[in-house]
Amino acid sequence: MTIFSNKYILSFFGGCLFLLSSCIKDLDFASSAKLKWSKDTVYFDTIFTRDKTTGYPISVTKLISIKNPENRWVKADFSVVGGKNSPFSINIDGVAGPEISGLEIAPKDSVFVFVQCRLQANNQTQPALVLDSLYARVGNKQSKLILAAYGWDAHYVKDTVFPANTIWSDQVKPYVIIGAALVAPGRTFQINPGVKVYASAQTVLYVLGDLQLNGTAQNRITIKGDKPVSSTEKLPNQWGGIWFLPGGKGNLEYSDITNASVGLRADSTGCGNSPCVNLAQTRIQYCGTACLIGLGGAIKAENCLFADAGTYTFLAYFGGKYQFNNCTFAEHSNFGNRQDGSFAVTNTYRDGNGKLLSSNDLDLKITNCLVWGYKIDEITTDKVTQSAWAISDENNYFKSKNENTHWNKTSNIFNRDPLFENVSNGDYQLKSNSPAISSANIATASTIDILGKQRKSAPDIGAYEKF
Repeated sequence: MTIFSNKYILSFFGGCLFLLSSCIKDLDFASSAKLKWSKDTVYFDTIFTRDKTTGYPISVTKLISIKNPENRWVKADFSVVGGKNSPFSINIDGVAGPEISGLEIAPKDSVFVFVQCRLQANNQTQPALVLDSLYARVGNKQSKLILAAYGWDAHYVKDTVFPANTIWSDQVKPYVIIGAALVAPGRTFQINPGVKVYASAQTVLYVLGDLQLNGTAQNRITIKGDKPVSSTEKLPNQWGGIWFLPGGKGNLEYSDITNASVGLRADSTGCGNSPCVNLAQTRIQYCGTACLIGLGGAIKAENCLFADAGTYTFLAYFGGKYQFNNCTFAEHSNFGNRQDGSFAVTNTYRDGNGKLLSSNDLDLKITNCLVWGYKIDEITTDKVTQSAWAISDENNYFKSKNENTHWNKTSNIFNRDPLFENVSNGDYQLKSNSPAISSANIATASTIDILGKQRKSAPDIGAYEKF
C-alpha cells in the first residue's frame, strides 16, 4: 500500500487550483451580444388581486429560457423596470431579482427565468391589464421581455363561519373563499343569480344550516376553483366541494359546480320524508373523486348533470333516500384509474378490507335518466338483506352487463349508446340522431330541461332537451 505524505497532497490540490484559476482567467467574454428569449411576452391570464390580510393569491409560475447565441461567454445584467414595487418577481437560475448583475452564460447555453406575480387591488369592476418589462443587457446591446397580467378585484372570505344570515348578490365582483367556510346551524347562506364564487385549494363549504343557491336560467351561479382561466376549467381537485353535515339542508337551482374533489356530499340528515338537499337544473362536473355522494343522505335532483369524475358520478353509500328525474350521469374523464361503475348504490358500510360493519335502508327512485360512460358496466351495487333495498326505475338508459341484478329490464333500455354531442369536451347534450330523443315518459318527465328550456310534447331522456 502506498501512503502519500501531506506535502504531496497539498501539492496536488495546489496544482488543481492553479489550473482552475487559469481557466477562469482565460474565459473569453463577448463585449456585446443580444440574448435570445424563448418568447417575447410572459402573459398571465386573469388573476385575483391581492387580499390585504393575507399573501393570497399568488400566480402560477411561468418559465421561459434565455439563450446566449454567441460562441463566447457573456456577462448579462437583468432588471425589472418596476423595481421592488413591481407586482412581478423574477428568479434567474436561482438568483432572485428585481436586479441581477453579471450573470455569466456559457457559449450557446441558456438560463431559465421563473416569473410570478402578485397584483394589487385596482378598484375596477372588470379585470384590468397590468404591464411591466424585464430588460437584459450585454454591453451596449439590450433586449426585453414584456410582463403582462390581468388583475380582477374580488370579495374575500377567509376561514369563515357564517354566524348570521348571509346574502351574496354582487354579479360583477366575484367572491373568493380562502380556506374553509361553515354555514352555522339555524343560519341561511343565500347566493343570488349571476354570482361567481371561486374557492381555494383548501376550501370546503360545510353546511350545518341552510344553503340556498338561487340561480336562474338567464343568470346561473358558478362555483369553481380559484383559477379563473380557460386552461383550468376542466381540471379536478382545485377545491374540496360542498359538504352537507348532519342537520344541514339546501336548495340549489341553476348552478354550475366544477373542479372540486367531491362536488357535493350529503351525510345522514334528519329531514323526515322530505329530501334535505334539492337540486334542480344544476351541473356538477370535473371532480377528482365524485360528483355527488350521499352517506345515508336524502337527495332529490331533477334536470341535473353529474359528469366527469375520477371515480363516481353518484355514490349512495350506507343507504339513504334518493330521487332522480331527467338527470344525466356520464363519466368519460379518465381522471382516475377506476375499476367500478361510476353510478354506485349500496346499503352497506364496510371497512377498508371490505368487512361489513353496518347497513342502512336504501330507497332509490330513478326515472328518465341516462347512466353512461367508457366502462363496460357503469353501475355498481352492494346489497345486504339486513336492511331494506327499494329501487324504482323506469325509462332510463343504463350501461350495464348485469341488467337483471337489481333493475327493471322491461322498463329500461340497456347498453344502447345515447349519442352525446362531444364527450371529450364535456358536452353531454344529445346528437340529433340520439335514440334518447322523445323517449321519456310524458307522465313523469320534467316540463323544462337543465337550461330552463321548455321540453317538447314528446320529451327526451336526460338533462338536456334536443330541439
